[in-house]
Amino acid sequence: MPAGKTAFISRWSEKLFPHTWKALQSCVESKLSPGLVAGWWLADEDVCHIRALGHRRLTPSAQPMLEETVFDVASLTKPLATAALAAVFAERGLIDWDDDIRKFLPGACTSGITLRHLLSHTAGYPAEIPFWKEIDALFGKKYPGRTLYDVPVSERKSAMRELAIQAKPEAAPGKKTVYSDVSYILLGFALEEAAGMSLDSAVNTHVWSRIGLKHSFFSITNRSPQKGIMNDVAATEDCPWRGAVMQGQVHDENCWAMGGCGGHAGMFSTAEDVLRISASFIKGFFSKRMLDQLWTRVAKPEGCRRTPGWDTPSGDIPAVGSGFSPQTVGHLGFTGTSIWIDPDKGLAMTLLANRVHPVRGENIFKQFRPVFHAALHSDLRALNKI
Repeated sequence: MPAGKTAFISRWSEKLFPHTWKALQSCVESKLSPGLVAGWWLADEDVCHIRALGHRRLTPSAQPMLEETVFDVASLTKPLATAALAAVFAERGLIDWDDDIRKFLPGACTSGITLRHLLSHTAGYPAEIPFWKEIDALFGKKYPGRTLYDVPVSERKSAMRELAIQAKPEAAPGKKTVYSDVSYILLGFALEEAAGMSLDSAVNTHVWSRIGLKHSFFSITNRSPQKGIMNDVAATEDCPWRGAVMQGQVHDENCWAMGGCGGHAGMFSTAEDVLRISASFIKGFFSKRMLDQLWTRVAKPEGCRRTPGWDTPSGDIPAVGSGFSPQTVGHLGFTGTSIWIDPDKGLAMTLLANRVHPVRGENIFKQFRPVFHAALHSDLRALNKI
């Protein structure tokens, strides 16, 4: 079912949202992040409300944050690209949640791991493996004197595929929940097999273009970070390995090493597009049956807070704060991004930040997320919008 087009964009007022504005100002003044773009969408209004504050880049020269700034949304790639594509394919019968990974990647070293396990971080794989170091060393020997970005993307991607396939789980599937980039790297390759095309092409064809996204893309890393600078993108880390401020190329090292597009990371997007895709899910992009599957916590292991592609509020102080319905789902991104959707209230909320610029440092920014959402909840309630 096609999703309706979101009507228009509105720059929200600090006078109407005083608590939200004060929270954002405090975040920037406390240097938790150089800049922010905060936005929300309500089904009753069908408007994307967006506001920017601070800077999208501090070094080598300052650039202001704008409402239309593009972000490396990091792990928001998982729900907004990879899991969304998987759900489209499941609805069309191209895959089943319970297909064994070996159906698509015969070389995988463990049987019994399903696509559902990969989607919900219950496959047993470790959180992260620095494949990029092995890839860098491999091609350093094969092509002496050449920089990794000069190596054909097809070769780097093939090397990543082989390394990921050979990765060994640390637990039996369905027995333990470990948030894992490795699972989503493998999932990306499995979906490419199902699609018969590259992951970025499949996501664009089957998800983003159908929704009408205009500012979302994967940035292929086939040139130096200096030559790959995009001034409309929020800068991330001044990376010692790559020798430059990353602004227009993906921050995640594994994704960068494999060419800029992975199942776990690589998506660039704006607050507008993040809200548009979230709104489309509420408005009927998927059937109700599929959306229920996508947004319901998996049954095993017991107590798992993950759904196929999404996180849910948990812990004493959830990232989304309090006051939202138990059906709320969302996801965080390492660079400082997040999306939360409360289907009961018809509400989507995004907070995009470049907290890893110019250095990643300690992730104190995570303490701000519930503060922002609590402030926004307070303002929305004061205006009788929720």
